[in-house]
Amino acid sequence: MHTVSKLYSKTNMSDRADVIVVGGGIVGMSCAYYLQQAGRKVSIVDRGRYAEAASTGNAGLIVPSHIIPLSAPGVIAKGMKWLMNPESPLYIKPSANPHFMKWLWLFQKHCSEAHVQKSIPVLKDMSLLSRDLLSEMCSLPGFEKTSLVHNGLLMLHRSESAQKDNEELADIAEAAGLEIERLDHAQTLNLEPALKSEITGSVYFKQDASLEPEQLLRALEIELRSQGVSFIDAEVTGFKTNRGAVTSVTTKTASLECDTVVLAAGSWTPILGRKLGHSISVQPAKGYSVTIPVDSPSLRIPCIATDEKVSITPMPGCIRFGGTLALQGFDDSIDERRVAPIRRQAGLYCSDMDDIPTWSGFRPASPDGIPFIGALPTSANTFMATGHGMMGVTLGPVTGKLITELIVGDTPSLKTHPFRTDRH
Repeated sequence: MHTVSKLYSKTNMSDRADVIVVGGGIVGMSCAYYLQQAGRKVSIVDRGRYAEAASTGNAGLIVPSHIIPLSAPGVIAKGMKWLMNPESPLYIKPSANPHFMKWLWLFQKHCSEAHVQKSIPVLKDMSLLSRDLLSEMCSLPGFEKTSLVHNGLLMLHRSESAQKDNEELADIAEAAGLEIERLDHAQTLNLEPALKSEITGSVYFKQDASLEPEQLLRALEIELRSQGVSFIDAEVTGFKTNRGAVTSVTTKTASLECDTVVLAAGSWTPILGRKLGHSISVQPAKGYSVTIPVDSPSLRIPCIATDEKVSITPMPGCIRFGGTLALQGFDDSIDERRVAPIRRQAGLYCSDMDDIPTWSGFRPASPDGIPFIGALPTSANTFMATGHGMMGVTLGPVTGKLITELIVGDTPSLKTHPFRTDRH
């Protein structure tokens, strides 16, 4: 059984860094990784609440298949319908919070076919490059336990409506140049005979991959420490500035001087940005996962049960089931009704679910489904990397690469205009 444990030990906070990265999840660590490679002296500052980190308990999927942003036509209508279903995969808690109201307005504004068509090539190119960067990273000595496998992804369907959704996604993915295969019931079971979920068929996305996310974080920490990156277990309380530039990052116990700051604190990044006079629209989207121990997973290919919106990822010694998207602020309570579909899927592969705990974490969701990657207009030396939603593991490496290229002045590997931090 995989458990979430504290990754970092205390580090000397007196050493001055060229770059301070605020946030120690996959995005923050990826930024530190490429910045260190570019010759920068880097410190990672994280408040240490790793049990809440979306980087640890997630599905571990690398998904170039996910080229349609969350803000797509029909999502609002589905969401309103799902509000009446306590087990629905999407839950929006009514709130008068102005930041939430703005996010919801922007989300509705982007639920258009035009936005989807504009986003598809952005997400596809970003995901494919990130997958390749992740493969390079995981080929390093010490990354063996990440268990990166390129086995693709099966999008399963049982009902006619789910089949229609999958076939429409297949058409879009095929038109975008992704490698897919449409499978009936027998073909799906022939490819993945250990599948126990009830299905009528599937779409097989051949370019997807998966890994063990907590082991990726551990391997990255060890690699970064060996290269001189320091880890500081502290909560950032503010910033000292001079003529619009940050001169130091402040915590409850220290003031950490630096030349450049990267804000990569997931769902908490907007709070830090507002301390510097810049507001971005990102909401915490709570997700759940259940991990069942197995001696040797008979499943080989990760799956998504489209009807239930539940992911199924085989990992060393376990299978992880994940899902739901709950917009209810930083409410960390477990809603057993929302978890029920996930636990039912897990129950197909585990005879005794009584002692299996439920994990939850917050994913930073942007209203248009595109992450924020770039400089803050209000601070000359501060950069932001957040808003990856459910694709943090997929997009972490390319985000780190782009942030580094922007900081050191290299030509970015991708056009960064879609990711700018002032686009809303």
